[in-house]
Amino acid sequence: MSEFITAEPRSNAAAIVSISLAILGFVFSLIPFIGWFLLPVWVSAIAIGTLGLLKQYNRGMALFGIGIGLFTFIYKISFLQALFG
Repeated sequence: MSEFITAEPRSNAAAIVSISLAILGFVFSLIPFIGWFLLPVWVSAIAIGTLGLLKQYNRGMALFGIGIGLFTFIYKISFLQALFG
């Protein structure tokens, strides 16, 4: 009787989605007036990245997604404050 050892693929889909949304949101936030329409994308990147932290692997990608999402959010809010402040 032969036994097969199978390796479970280790992926953190939430981390990958978080970093993708964060990068997409950051790139489009640099475009004036259009970047504000992606506010749900930044918030989603932060929320999904938080879910990605619950897994035990690829946590760095989740942290990076959260960091870029927070940076973009702070950047746009400070830009708005400087514009109308």
